[in-house]
Amino acid sequence: MKILYIDSGNVTRDDYMYQYYGDLYRELKKLSDVILYQGRAKNFENIEDKGIDCIIFGLGYFTQTDPSVYGELKGLKDVSIPVVALLHKPQTMLEHKLDFCRLNNIDILMDTNITYKEYGEITNTKPIRFWFTANPEVYYDRQVEKIYDIGFSGADHGGNKIKGPTGDLRNRVYKNLIQTKHKLFWNSTRDLSYRIRSVEEYATKINECKMWLATTGPNLDISPRYFEVMMSKTLLLCNKMTYQYEDVFVDGVNCVMFENDLSDLNEKIDYYLSNDEERNKIIETAYQTAVNNYTWKHMAVKLLKEIEEL
Repeated sequence: MKILYIDSGNVTRDDYMYQYYGDLYRELKKLSDVILYQGRAKNFENIEDKGIDCIIFGLGYFTQTDPSVYGELKGLKDVSIPVVALLHKPQTMLEHKLDFCRLNNIDILMDTNITYKEYGEITNTKPIRFWFTANPEVYYDRQVEKIYDIGFSGADHGGNKIKGPTGDLRNRVYKNLIQTKHKLFWNSTRDLSYRIRSVEEYATKINECKMWLATTGPNLDISPRYFEVMMSKTLLLCNKMTYQYEDVFVDGVNCVMFENDLSDLNEKIDYYLSNDEERNKIIETAYQTAVNNYTWKHMAVKLLKEIEEL
């Protein structure tokens, strides 16, 4: 299969924090003939004459803030080959992005959020649940000393960015934890200054912690951090989701969940820090869950199967 993969930005780089923008592309290249086009695509007339079997608009394409990139692209709606859109950042310019799918007759809409079925119906596309996951060749057990009890790195999501029961959650957790005796690695600000310099350094920090915090995002979404922690063989500590995530994350089985009001946070942390056997059992189950079902390779194979069925 010959795939035209369209994206914006340098998705080929492996040395920056948003590595996952290009992870699917790199896995697809191992399985198919993939041509990367980075920039503004405009004309798709006669694209089949070039031997292209499928067109994919990558994650980076949907990070663009120019409304015109989400308009009708010449010839795209008339192609007879499958066209796939990897919807990203629906919290910004959502209507423009959904219009892009409608105007251009997108066949498959891949969405990381629980909204995938809803958006599929709106755009008249086949919706597929697409997980933001991780690469086990990058996130693995480095056999380093566990220096910290609990770790976290990421934006603090303050300033009413998130509404409802998970509002200001990360900051509330931090204020709670600094009152305990637990040794913390906490790296968080409201701007991008918190960024760890390299993926290797970030992955090593996860390994240095007995637990690592991951919380649902602005769209109640699951970030790659969940899978990064599971593959790293560190205990995934996360807030209780206000919906079912298809049994991928199960409290006490492959993660430890706490209430969004933090009423049981300290109790659960204390229990699992004091019970190595229980903690390690969950860690191993989480690792097997992730590496056997939810790597970027699994996502690539799943997408190719859906394309071939069309």
